[in-house]
Amino acid sequence: MIDLLEELKRIQSLDNLETFDRSTDSLEALSLAIALIILLVGQLGRPEIQYREGWQDELGIDFTLWNLTHPVGGNWGRGAGAGVMVDGLVADCALNANDIARLVTTFRDPIGPDNWGVNSILRLTHFEFEMTIDQVVRLDPDNCFFGLTPNQADRRVDDNIIGFAIIGAGFDLQTVTDLGGVETVNTGFGEDMALKNKFRITIGQTALGVGTVVFTLNETIIATHITNLPDLPMYKNWYFDTTAIGVVVPQIGINRLWSEDFQRP
Repeated sequence: MIDLLEELKRIQSLDNLETFDRSTDSLEALSLAIALIILLVGQLGRPEIQYREGWQDELGIDFTLWNLTHPVGGNWGRGAGAGVMVDGLVADCALNANDIARLVTTFRDPIGPDNWGVNSILRLTHFEFEMTIDQVVRLDPDNCFFGLTPNQADRRVDDNIIGFAIIGAGFDLQTVTDLGGVETVNTGFGEDMALKNKFRITIGQTALGVGTVVFTLNETIIATHITNLPDLPMYKNWYFDTTAIGVVVPQIGINRLWSEDFQRP
């Protein structure tokens, strides 16, 4: 990578042989100066990541940040990922038949797509995470939920939630926003939950000031909700519930959340 400052000094300084060509080197210096300004402005304009969990703590999962519900068959742990998650650290848990497990933060983040706008500082919030579930067909599709909830004990069946669920006989991925028990949902994305997938929820407003929640799977927008959007501070919440069939091992990779005080084009 070019050191722009050193390159500018080189071009703008005449050497002993006086090889500086003002017709060409001055243009080069100008272009490099503009590139440097763009680089600096871009760095200053990047949003700060308010929260990031990469499971790097060698002592285990940090209990000041996380509340854990352990299944009968084992505990949540952190370590090297297995299978398709082998390239990073993960939190994982082996659930047996008729087990439940939850990983939920001890703190909440501001969520308010209907309230953000005029006289508000926050305009956008992004929450994203990596996850794989090796045997999704062994989950109870009525309860499992991965996203944002106003209470630590919330599941798919509870009100005022924003996130992803597993539903129906086909164990399909669903996007859901719920306001007081009234829901907006979408399904049918052709996903393979046994793969490493990247999920994102972006909460904000449209250019017309309409609240919006955008769901993204592996960098592709799969649903946009503008109705039934709750305005509550929320926990980051992964909840797993198995049927009587057998073992399920979910793995949660890097996850992070950040808010922005302006909307990017």
